[in-house]
Amino acid sequence: MRKITAILAILLLSITSFGQQFEAAKIKADEFKDVKVKVGADFALQLQMLDHEAPTELIDLKHNFNLPTANLSLTADLAPGIQLYMNNYMSSRHHNEAWVEGGYLTIDKLPFLPAADNIMQYLTIKAGVMMPNYGDAHFFRSNNAAVFSNPFVGNWIMDAFTNNPGLEVMYRNNGILALVGTNNGRMNYGRGNDIGEDLVFHWKLGYDTNINEDLRVRASVSGYHVGEGHSGSTLWDGDRSGARYYNVMQLATAESDNFRSGRWSPGANQTEMNSYMANLFVQFKGLEVFGIYENMKGVRSGNDQHFTQTALQAIYRFGSFYAGTRLNKVDNNDGSEVTRTNIGGGWYMIDNVLIKLDYVDQKYDGPAHGAIAGGKFNGLVLEAAISF
Repeated sequence: MRKITAILAILLLSITSFGQQFEAAKIKADEFKDVKVKVGADFALQLQMLDHEAPTELIDLKHNFNLPTANLSLTADLAPGIQLYMNNYMSSRHHNEAWVEGGYLTIDKLPFLPAADNIMQYLTIKAGVMMPNYGDAHFFRSNNAAVFSNPFVGNWIMDAFTNNPGLEVMYRNNGILALVGTNNGRMNYGRGNDIGEDLVFHWKLGYDTNINEDLRVRASVSGYHVGEGHSGSTLWDGDRSGARYYNVMQLATAESDNFRSGRWSPGANQTEMNSYMANLFVQFKGLEVFGIYENMKGVRSGNDQHFTQTALQAIYRFGSFYAGTRLNKVDNNDGSEVTRTNIGGGWYMIDNVLIKLDYVDQKYDGPAHGAIAGGKFNGLVLEAAISF
């Protein structure tokens, strides 16, 4: 028995540990030799075993496989320290046709301007159609079939994710991170005549350090600001691929699928808004704890909005396995709320293959939820994914 225990311990210690990643490391300019293109792909499939109930009649929720999702990405090294990234959705819940999600240029060096080498060792410039680096929550979410960064199946209840044309400049030095950025606030920019008023601004300040070989601490605070008179900003309703819990809480009378099922947020088209997110991440050996406090105030369709999101996630990683829980709550200014509890885990069969099991329990309370107020859904979802 002791021999078996010792062998298992050796195997667990020998398997790669998969830690959380945030902003990508700077591109190693000295490794560039020629233009090189890398093709990547993501595939994900869920077996959903959820049940739901509410004071009104809901659709009959089946226990079955969901529509498989797929991404195709291209990464091109164009010059020393300059890289292009483009991602495509080949299959998603909301669209069954292939389409470009977004793409951007990352500049970590200016090879055509050698005099800037000293400052560029601290700066990263990103420009293109991309998710603004607002908050740290988006580093723990699934992007259609790219699910490796999310330890569970569902994304956050109030899920900040969009793809807007914009520009960011980030400074990093000795663990300090400072970022400023601007974008047009919309995925599909087609309204408003004054581009000055229609620009939105975001920023982030953070500190990320390894205190010793066992302990890592990261803290950040971010802001996202939409000036009065904007044509309608998109932040939380910008994920066009669809939510990961399919058809939950859908009314029996609904004529079409709510592809955002399981989420609740301020929605889109704010004509004025200020939103802030504070995050804390602590990693001690195999234990990772992540927290969210998010507060937004805005105006939508002439009505004031005030939403608050809190979350606490704890994950323990041991070898190629992990297990943990996530508590997530969103409430607004009329006393409505949604609460969710996740319990689950995963197994990295190899670096590129992941299997997750997620138990979820979510409840709805308050007038904002209409007919489903007092309702809930719960159950298991098994997800298998391949990424390379």
